[in-house]
Amino acid sequence: MNFKNDFSFKTGDQVLVLGEHQSTLNNNMPLRELMYIGRVLEQLIPIKDRYKKGQVHFPTPEFYTLYNGKDFMEKEKILKLSDAFETKRNDPMLELKVRVINISPEAGHELLERCPIIQEYSEFIEIIRKYQKKKDVEPYKHAIEECIEKGILADYLKRKGSEVVNMLTAEYDYETDIEVQRGEAYDEGREEGKLEEKKIL
Repeated sequence: MNFKNDFSFKTGDQVLVLGEHQSTLNNNMPLRELMYIGRVLEQLIPIKDRYKKGQVHFPTPEFYTLYNGKDFMEKEKILKLSDAFETKRNDPMLELKVRVINISPEAGHELLERCPIIQEYSEFIEIIRKYQKKKDVEPYKHAIEECIEKGILADYLKRKGSEVVNMLTAEYDYETDIEVQRGEAYDEGREEGKLEEKKIL
């Protein structure tokens, strides 16, 4: 399991922001963030401090997921860890909430207006998809060239263009692998169903 988050940082000593970017909907984000924040706190708080009589203070965590996938999602929603509990309680003793924000241009979330970097990133992904729809053999390369020409994440893409291509290629290969596995599982299920039907007959 990969515990690496896309971004995490402190705003002074007040807020520790943890977030991920996703192109597919995932309702298990509260569970993943719970596991991740545990590891972060282990790094932040020395072992000897955990056993002190006085209360140890640490930055207040906040959890975000930025979504720009193809499946429909409202502007934003809140995912709660307690929704996964087998026994439901009105006031669970453990809770963790993740704010999921749809940064796709068509969603029109106000975050895009307030944060130019996220808006440009959203535009970058849309340009990549444009080339993918055209069956372009080098969609990432051509998308990066177009973005640099238009001033979209230009400085970053000039410096990190090759790394971005490698990252996107790996992500695309992963998504393709998942789709293939789902297709194989579906086919296997159909075959098993046919065998069972023959046994019954």
